[in-house]
Amino acid sequence: MKKVISKVLELKVGNVESSKLKDNKRELLVSAIKKRPIQKAYLTKLGFREDEQGDPLHHGGENKALFLFCATTYEKINSHFNSSFDMSGVASFGENLVLSEISESGVCVGDILEIGQSLVQITQPRQPCWKLSANTELKDMTKVTFLNGFTGWYAKVLKEGYISKDDEVVLQKRAHKNLTIAKLNELIVDPMSDEVATKEALLCDDLGRAFFASLTKRYTLREKDDQFSYYHT
Repeated sequence: MKKVISKVLELKVGNVESSKLKDNKRELLVSAIKKRPIQKAYLTKLGFREDEQGDPLHHGGENKALFLFCATTYEKINSHFNSSFDMSGVASFGENLVLSEISESGVCVGDILEIGQSLVQITQPRQPCWKLSANTELKDMTKVTFLNGFTGWYAKVLKEGYISKDDEVVLQKRAHKNLTIAKLNELIVDPMSDEVATKEALLCDDLGRAFFASLTKRYTLREKDDQFSYYHT
């Protein structure tokens, strides 16, 4: 399978910055979420050379080397909040790439994508934390992102290389057609909404370990699970 499914509309990298917060239970936002547009960058196994992570325990690493977002989700967020977040400017959601055409419903865990000189494999949805609300100054942003699946998705790097703005995104292989990012976003909210899919996801070797752990806990504890109570607020 080789099929052009998208192209890179925007490419962004960022440095860790610290900013004071108002009306928040935390005093500081220490993050590289404010990534800035560039034309070209070299993608390594741990992400773009020019890119940094403010919280390496939860962000970055080989299974979250690249964070991909899409124009469609930008539009959905703007529609929901009646806002005007600009996908061509400084990243509102910490994205490295903004893609055309596709969205969370058209990408599956395990998909292998050729982007520019690189080859990447989709690992999991982004699991939103409080920093989304802090960065956008909308207190419900994290919760809305979680409940509506406005997440974007992560990838690991199989082959390093340069990626440039306007590069084509080519789908080379799809092994888990039922496990779209959109479906996984539904399951992490309510694993019992589709127990068959939940069990399939938990048996999927290509699913990112962080998401696997969260979904396992969600499925096991059901309504008793409170893992998101701290990171969402």
